[in-house]
Amino acid sequence: MTLMLYKGAAKVDAVKLGPANVKDGRIEYRRKKTSKNPSGVLISLPIHPALAAALAARPVTFTYLETGHNKARSRKGLGTSMRKWCDKAGLPLCSLHGLRKAICRRIAEAGGTPYEIMAVSGHVTLAMAQKYCETFGRRDMADSAFSRLTGTKAEQNLTNHPERFVKKSPNTL
Repeated sequence: MTLMLYKGAAKVDAVKLGPANVKDGRIEYRRKKTSKNPSGVLISLPIHPALAAALAARPVTFTYLETGHNKARSRKGLGTSMRKWCDKAGLPLCSLHGLRKAICRRIAEAGGTPYEIMAVSGHVTLAMAQKYCETFGRRDMADSAFSRLTGTKAEQNLTNHPERFVKKSPNTL
């Protein structure tokens, strides 16, 4: 769960991550989904202290998500195992993809930009990253927008339109 929460990798990429992906204190890999692009999208993320602790707690021979028999997990096998683990832990709404979404949501809630989300998630278009930014933190964004108005010249002139913009009505109230 920690790997998925702090890397935001898709299952197909997560099952391949291991010590060979660590370079200069970062986990780096190319997204499989974008591998049609000759170079693919390079994901290069710092290792969060919580993830570093989790990785150090378990000996690894090849990949971080090995089976109990030190074999690499398949994408489907990881999904099945995760479902069982979550159900056993009483987390019926938790899923691998939900953890991928969670890191994007957490970045958005912390004020991250769509481009920052894309750098972590590997999305190649703004559309998906913008969904996280638009959905989460709207209240804070509204507060921020209104704080920009307070005491500004735009706010002072808001109700004091020049005479030429005022519609005069013959009917008085």
